[in-house]
Amino acid sequence: MCPITYYTMIRSKQKNFDVRVHLVRMALTHGIREASRTFGCSRNTTRKWLRRFQEQGPKGLRDRSRAPNSCPHKTPPEVENIVVKQRKRTPGFGARRMKEEFELTPSVGAIGRIIRQRGLTRKRKKKSRVKRDLRVVKQQYRPLTHFQMDVKYLDDIPNYWPYMKRFHLPQFQYTIRCVRTGAVFLTYGDEISATYAELTVRRFLLHLQQFGINLAEVVIQTDRGGEFGGNAVTTDCGFSHTIENIFGAYHRLLLRYNPNANADVESFHAHEETEFFDVQSFQHPRDFWDKITSYQHYWNLARKNSYKNYQTPLEILTKADPHIPPQILLLHPINLDTLLPSQVGHHVPVQTG
Repeated sequence: MCPITYYTMIRSKQKNFDVRVHLVRMALTHGIREASRTFGCSRNTTRKWLRRFQEQGPKGLRDRSRAPNSCPHKTPPEVENIVVKQRKRTPGFGARRMKEEFELTPSVGAIGRIIRQRGLTRKRKKKSRVKRDLRVVKQQYRPLTHFQMDVKYLDDIPNYWPYMKRFHLPQFQYTIRCVRTGAVFLTYGDEISATYAELTVRRFLLHLQQFGINLAEVVIQTDRGGEFGGNAVTTDCGFSHTIENIFGAYHRLLLRYNPNANADVESFHAHEETEFFDVQSFQHPRDFWDKITSYQHYWNLARKNSYKNYQTPLEILTKADPHIPPQILLLHPINLDTLLPSQVGHHVPVQTG
């Protein structure tokens, strides 16, 4: 009969260890044969645990690791430290993007394992409901004809806020993103206004026109914010007037309560915040403009988009329409204050003629 009661076994948090302790105690007092018979195990098993107890004491009765003594293909610590360093610099990058961008030697799986083991993973935000996938539809658009435009608040980003205050950097970003290629075009200002939105779209459409884009095919999609003329009563001036009456393009206002319609530009904002604003530091105002210009060029020319079959905007543009010069993607970010006429308020139209 087993000398351990049922109550003792279910109360124990380390059942294997407790059973071995009782086995060894019985072997020491009644002998190996009696202990083996009572516990229903072989004599060799009893001898093994008795020998370990005599050599190491109670700790010899605990489970030993079954891991091999050596692992020739294990990532060296110095390489793991490089992966950890790059992950901390770019917390928005996944394992595959880190390997491609930084030419890391470990495999994608090894990089992912290191990130998990070091506690550097980022939890994805859950979507409230499943939304329809529009990628197939978007792939039918001609490149540089369908755009989404929105404004990003920069004054609520903790890492950027001190530099913004110290160097008087812009508080708002006006973003235009091409739906087909994923390319982005940025401008900046210290307020959200119809004037800044109009200056941004005017500069952008002039740029497209200079590279031979047929503006009659261009669609600029925005929400119903006041800066985009969503509350305008007349259409003889302002944002929509510039797009449709001056340049002959089309301004599409989103329906109300349709938060995912501008998903492309909002997706860029999310990536930009983790990859740029959350990690960059700035030494002076010119440093900000140099770095944001480099990031926009990196996004348009070199950064592969996993949702577009790991292609860059430049690759998509070249394949879809090789006649469009790639230089069209080099329209650099600008401070919108430099486009304002001198001695004219932000919301006062300039009279010409």
